[in-house]
Amino acid sequence: MRSVSKIFLCAWLLFVSASAFSLDVIGDRDTIPTGSVTLLDDYEKGNYWIWAAFDFEMWGPSKLSTSARVTSQWASQGKQSLECRFIESSATSANDGMYYMDYLWNFAGTKYLVVDVYNPNSKPFDFTVAFQVTDNWNWAQMHTVTVEPGEHTIVLDVTVLTNPIDVVRRINLCYIENARMNGHFYVDNLRLIK
Repeated sequence: MRSVSKIFLCAWLLFVSASAFSLDVIGDRDTIPTGSVTLLDDYEKGNYWIWAAFDFEMWGPSKLSTSARVTSQWASQGKQSLECRFIESSATSANDGMYYMDYLWNFAGTKYLVVDVYNPNSKPFDFTVAFQVTDNWNWAQMHTVTVEPGEHTIVLDVTVLTNPIDVVRRINLCYIENARMNGHFYVDNLRLIK
């Protein structure tokens, strides 16, 4: 009888702890979709991300992004996440920031992109993900989501993209200023669901 009670207690504690660490799901769905999951980055093995700033002036005004670095300040899973820093806009700057990683992926058959985001700021910001696809690096952007302060899991519908995603050259995490501020946010557990 004692071993049955211990098993029940362990199962209950596991359930309670899992519920305590679940994040608010926002975006194109209010639940995390089921399916085959491919982890793109959990930020545990290093930093492969770059921020766009003055070096993007050939494409328009300077971006607001100032750094992309791995940190242990917050993580939804594991011990690390990507901290994305930004500055407030000015009269001559853009109103967005980008944090990107280049590679050559085939995302054919993907239905959703899911990422955990923590906004420690007192104000919300808008967020989206865009792929640059084909050998022409065409822009393929998903819906924009408002990220309120707090921890969230963002679900973006990849099937809305009209460009093919069998040749993806770049993933862009896009911060869009909603209210002027200097700040930062964290992303973790970037994954695809087929």
